Parts: sequence; C-alpha cells; structure tokens
Amino acid sequence: MLKYLIVIPFLFIFISCEKTQIVENDVPFQSYVVVNGELNPESIFNGVTFTKTLPVGITYDIKAAELKDVTAYIRINGVQIIPLHYISDGVYKPLYELLLHAGNTYELFAEWEGTVIYSSTKVPFAPEINEVSYNTGGNYLQANIKAHAGEVYGAIWVIGNGSAKASAFPNLSIPDSGASAINVITSGILDQYSGSNYDRMRNIQVFSYDRQYTSYFNSVKVNIPSGNAFLQNGGTTGWNVLGNNVIGMFIGVGKGIIKNVN
Repeated sequence: MLKYLIVIPFLFIFISCEKTQIVENDVPFQSYVVVNGELNPESIFNGVTFTKTLPVGITYDIKAAELKDVTAYIRINGVQIIPLHYISDGVYKPLYELLLHAGNTYELFAEWEGTVIYSSTKVPFAPEINEVSYNTGGNYLQANIKAHAGEVYGAIWVIGNGSAKASAFPNLSIPDSGASAINVITSGILDQYSGSNYDRMRNIQVFSYDRQYTSYFNSVKVNIPSGNAFLQNGGTTGWNVLGNNVIGMFIGVGKGIIKNVN
C-alpha cells in the first residue's frame, strides 16, 4: 500500500556548545491525494487505494491518511460501468468480484471534495517466455519473450525459491512496432550467487506493463517491481493519474512465472 510523505527540510541552529535549539522552517504544507491501483491480468481486482499525504511531524497512520468519502467507478472498454465502494484503509472495490482480462482498457473516474481524478490503463498479457539464457560475461540473465503492442517489459533475477532477488530493473525493454518477440535482461547477479554452487538455482522473472509505465520508470530511475513500486515524491515523477494535486499510479502489470535459467 502506498504511503507518501512530503519531507520538508528543518533548519538547525546551534546557539552554543552548551545549548542546542531546533527551529522549524515555516513552510506551507501542500496536501496531495494519492491513488494506488495495480491491475493484473486474469486476476480478481484488488481495488484502488485513495489516501492523502500527511505533514511532517505526524507519524504515518493509515487511519489518518485514508479517504473514506471518495465517489469512484471504473469503466471497462468505454462501455461497462462498475461502481467502487469504500471497504477499509482507503481501499475501494466493487460490490462483487471483478475478474480483470488482458487487453481490456480500464478507466478510473473519481471525485473527492471537489477534486476530479482520472486515469486509464490497459491490462497487459502475462509474459510468455520463448527461451532463457545466462550471460556469464556480463553476469546477467536474459529472456526472449513474446511481445505485444502497447506493452513494455522488465526482468529480475531470483535465487532459488526467492531467498534473494534483484530489487530493480536495469531498464525497460520496449518492442518495436510490429515486433513479435523481444529480449529482456536482468541487472547483474551479485557475485556470491555466480559460483557453480548456485547452478540450477538462478531464475528469471519477467514483468509486463502498460506502456505508459515508461514515463514513471524513467522519471524515478529506479523500480521495485512488486509490492512497493510507487513510493516516490511528487516532483516531476511521471504519474499516470490526473487531477489537481493528485499523484499516483493506476497501472496494468503482468507478472510472469519464475523460470529456471541453468
């Protein structure tokens, strides 16, 4: 779940060697609405989270950050309307389970205290691996996967059952128009996992994203592919949620199976 704080610098003034006084800058606090939604293909929709940023000096508490009175709905492929309802901790879901399908477009419409919120994403297909290899010279893993229009891809290395894994993609692989396949690489495997004692324990996992994820990835320069992908500040981050003083991601993400490389 996305937790977002704007950090405002403090001014430290040292009065003397015997007495220290801390004075805070009187900087106005700008609150943001934070939207967090991840849509996975052929999976039940886990909902969208609506929260707000908290000022410095307030310990993060979801009960203080959550928004309980958002009016929201999802539109599927420009036709079907699915109202969303508050569940708990800022999470909004349909009254009934909603199965998400690859290739479908899901639009988010919401309003909170006069703030209009909008986002749209296309759910990608789960990555399909054609073949994998271990580049011993560069000490990274590579997968050749089936490419789909409007998608981008990243990959991580995973050791064994996940006792260790890469925390970031080195880059996103973007297929050329009409391409049927594309290569995706991981970051370099840590030296302690490159020895022969780890043969047949090195695995690769590929992730697919709606292509608009590229802007977010390039703006933050680092990506954690699962579970904590959207922890960044406001600034010039390439969020795909629109609205006045609104940030966040409502994005389609496909998670591939973990595939053994050697």
